[in-house]
Amino acid sequence: MSGFTFFCILFTSSSLFGLFLGAYYGTMEYRIRNNLPLVTAGCFCPSCGHSLPLRHQIPVVSFLFLKGNCRFCHTPIPLRYPLTEGGFLAYYSITFCLFYHAPAVYLVLWYGFLCILLTARCQRQYRSL
Repeated sequence: MSGFTFFCILFTSSSLFGLFLGAYYGTMEYRIRNNLPLVTAGCFCPSCGHSLPLRHQIPVVSFLFLKGNCRFCHTPIPLRYPLTEGGFLAYYSITFCLFYHAPAVYLVLWYGFLCILLTARCQRQYRSL
């Protein structure tokens, strides 16, 4: 396997990881703010409470496919969800390209980015502990 092929495989994996981590970050932020458990049986629509099938939980793609609305109650999905997912995708892709040859720095930046964002977005819950 050539070096370029290996780079492309790692880049794609890193980008997809960032995309899915961004989706989980959005879910985690919502659940922390509303005092819900972080790990449950599945995702649900906050408006109607309907359980979402797996095909409606694909980051960014589901938002586009559903035209930005819940399939069941037709309530608009907040734009912050696909923007957060896209932001994570961009950050993880750019970070990978910049620090491809320094994996330790790359991993620290990944972890630090997630921790800083979570702390900043959920300060109110941390203060009440």
